[in-house]
Amino acid sequence: MRLALAAIAALLLAVAAPAAAQAATVSLTSTAYSVRENAGAATITVVRSSASGHGEVRYGVWYDQSAQPYVDYQPVSGRVDFADGQRTASFQIPIHDDTDVEGDETVKLGIYGAYPMQLAEPTRARLTIVDDDTISSTRDPLNPLGLSPAPTNGDPLQGARFFVDEQWGLANRVADSLKHRDPATAAKLRVIADQPETKRFGSWTANPQHEIATFLQRAHTTDPGAIPLIATYRLKHLQCGHVSDSPAEVAAYKRWYQEFAQGIGNHPVVLFYEIDALITAPCLSHTGLKVRIDELRSAIATLSTLPHAVVYVDAGAGDAHDKSFMARMLRWVGVQRIQGFFTNSTHQDWTSKEIRYARWLVRKLGGTPHYVINTAANGRGPLIPKNRVRYGNSFRCNAPGRGLGPKPTANVPSTYRNLDALIWIGNPGRSAGQRCSRIAGAPPTGSFWVDYALELIRNADFRIT
Repeated sequence: MRLALAAIAALLLAVAAPAAAQAATVSLTSTAYSVRENAGAATITVVRSSASGHGEVRYGVWYDQSAQPYVDYQPVSGRVDFADGQRTASFQIPIHDDTDVEGDETVKLGIYGAYPMQLAEPTRARLTIVDDDTISSTRDPLNPLGLSPAPTNGDPLQGARFFVDEQWGLANRVADSLKHRDPATAAKLRVIADQPETKRFGSWTANPQHEIATFLQRAHTTDPGAIPLIATYRLKHLQCGHVSDSPAEVAAYKRWYQEFAQGIGNHPVVLFYEIDALITAPCLSHTGLKVRIDELRSAIATLSTLPHAVVYVDAGAGDAHDKSFMARMLRWVGVQRIQGFFTNSTHQDWTSKEIRYARWLVRKLGGTPHYVINTAANGRGPLIPKNRVRYGNSFRCNAPGRGLGPKPTANVPSTYRNLDALIWIGNPGRSAGQRCSRIAGAPPTGSFWVDYALELIRNADFRIT
């Protein structure tokens, strides 16, 4: 009887042994890891419940819409092997150090394909790359963009080569999509696509620090030495007579620009601050105007501290309203703290008239501010309505018959004193929307409109007229 019981016990042990081996598991040691940006690599540890026998598990990393692959980290995948008697093993994720002030960023990682063990939680985790950079306090007022050779005429843009976004530029994306099925149209669109585009950020930019930092990192990686052009459109333009933003909205506006400035950090960039900010100011109530000035002064104070940003504030257009009012507004918002102002951003006024308007403002402001003129769609000048009382001085929203103006350049004739550049601040071909369009069938605001872009190209006049 005892022998029979012993045999049964031995049989049970033999059956239980494989079951125990099959029950062995492997997992990550945490759901959250962190590494300093300058550490070189992050070490991720995996652990199994039993050290008996050999084993393996595969690993990988995934984009998390925060840290950028090949910019902030090196995408990796592979296999971790366990030797008999080994309970823990590890793999590494290479981390790229840079000088960008971008805040902490994250990347997803995980394990899969274990053998002969089973996966156990946690199998997924996030790695936080801790930013160790700060915004520089050093600024060269004569060469803030770090150009080589350095500017010699007081124009910080002299000799700058501006970034052409060949991957995500509005015209570039459309031209690329048409190159096989409509190569003729794609070739025509290259007239716009080959020029530097001014990238816009605004009320639709939910995470300004991350989104501007991501764009600038990509621009720097794609074309080192090219200077990105960016513009902002953060204000909400309401009906005339409105008191403008509430205290909560003002606080949100100021916070947005603080985060935006953090994202720019030490990057060299040309910034056209707040399109339409001042051209709509006469429409505000007395209280609303005070609120607007407070918002602009705060943002300009923030942006003026950036070491390698050349900043211009919106100054409306020469065919818009009273010049003396605009000069007062520029003085009140603190134009003297930045490089100067830009004009014509949402108009198609003649370049020569805008130069006269800007020169008047410069003289009124003591001769120091510099300026930039938008020439994206003014090659044929403005479309002037017969009834100006009803429609204003010009039709601006998708105005028919317009043409591209002078191409973007910082190499302007020295006779135009204080004129730093002619830039396509308004993106040619971008629809102004359906509500105010003078052409039927306009696509939604911000969409690239091929037919309109082709009209601008057909009517182009690149001379300074």
